[in-house]
Amino acid sequence: MRKLIFSTFVVLAAIFMAACSSNSPKAAAEAYSKAIIKGDYKTALEYVYMKGEPEEVQKKKEFYLQMVENKVKDGLPEDKQMTKFEVISEEFDEDETHATVVANVTYANGNTKEERSKMIKTEDGKWMVDGEK
Repeated sequence: MRKLIFSTFVVLAAIFMAACSSNSPKAAAEAYSKAIIKGDYKTALEYVYMKGEPEEVQKKKEFYLQMVENKVKDGLPEDKQMTKFEVISEEFDEDETHATVVANVTYANGNTKEERSKMIKTEDGKWMVDGEK
């Protein structure tokens, strides 16, 4: 279970990079990825949407943060360490509340891979990484 959760987080991390605002799916994905590249996982989780009551969501995020920080202490393999994130496109669904950001992600081992990330527009109009997908 722990490996599955961590793998999911790493995949999400591999899909995003930095910008300062999240007024578009692209900007939210870039902001998330920039935080991951810097190793600022607490900030990265601010860009992740999870369903539930605020207390429940906070507990989930604290769990993910602790798990990722522990895994990083053990050392991430180079093929999981994102070093660069370049958005290729963003694709919206019909009602424009969900989107997919397509990006080229480069890892510490030099490999580049095209990744897709699911994004969601929250009730307050903020774009976030869909942590439920």
